[in-house]
Amino acid sequence: MLELSEISKNFGDVKAVDSVSLSIKEGEMLGLVGPNGSGKSTLLKIMLGITRPSSGKVLFSGKELAEKDWKEIRKKIGYMPERVNFYDNLTGKETIELFAKIKGGDLGNVPGLLKKVGLENAVDRRVGGYSKGMRQRLNLAQALSNDPDFLVLDEPTSGLDPVGTKEFYNILDDVRTRKKLTVILSSHILAEIEDKIDRVAVLKAGALRAVGSLEELYSGFNLPLKISIALKEKNGTLEEILKREGAKEIGYKDGHLTASIQREDKLRLLSAVMEKKESFVDLSIREPNLEEVFFGIH
Repeated sequence: MLELSEISKNFGDVKAVDSVSLSIKEGEMLGLVGPNGSGKSTLLKIMLGITRPSSGKVLFSGKELAEKDWKEIRKKIGYMPERVNFYDNLTGKETIELFAKIKGGDLGNVPGLLKKVGLENAVDRRVGGYSKGMRQRLNLAQALSNDPDFLVLDEPTSGLDPVGTKEFYNILDDVRTRKKLTVILSSHILAEIEDKIDRVAVLKAGALRAVGSLEELYSGFNLPLKISIALKEKNGTLEEILKREGAKEIGYKDGHLTASIQREDKLRLLSAVMEKKESFVDLSIREPNLEEVFFGIH
């Protein structure tokens, strides 16, 4: 659906985005992650046509867009920025009606949309009296006000409590069930998004360091698995078995013997540990998480 080809963006002597090439597939949810200052927001604005790249091309469905083309494409795009300024003297209903008019949305859908984001009891209140969480819900409503095919979310759960965050992803799932929605999700809360995304793109210092599914990145970077053994009591024998079978980072925490193991050693190590199964009550092995993937990429 969207392709970035050798995109760079300079601000004076600062290169915010450096030769990024990335293809986003129709209907997928792509996580864009990176530390502050990595170029995420700049790259998102280039995807939206808000910022022009210093070099490179942005293509939709294989076509590089002229300015007149961007005008039509934007009608199909929803954008939820990290921070948005609303007219404080307008009500919630008037605000979303304004966005719907600007973006060509259906005004008849506004009441249902405000209900969906949990603002049905505040539609006639002025936005100036909204809390941060309520403004973020309104931000989501404006992003969906034109029933977009392509949705760009920049730190979308900022300001939301855990209940609001869960409701946010439920709303997103509901839209994606109804239509083939393509989503770019930029976030620094890695644990929150890792089970939501289809693929992840890691941006550091303006450059794309890695892209793929989490499984692809696990294997591609040869990241270790984590083993945790719930002990009946501290056990030097199990520790020696782990060392012998090549485990690393061996330690004790809250009654558990923990270690890192390479994927190819898993079955051999499990077989050896199970010979001493009378000395522990439980055992678990987990894949690396997105945070470990992120910090494993240089």
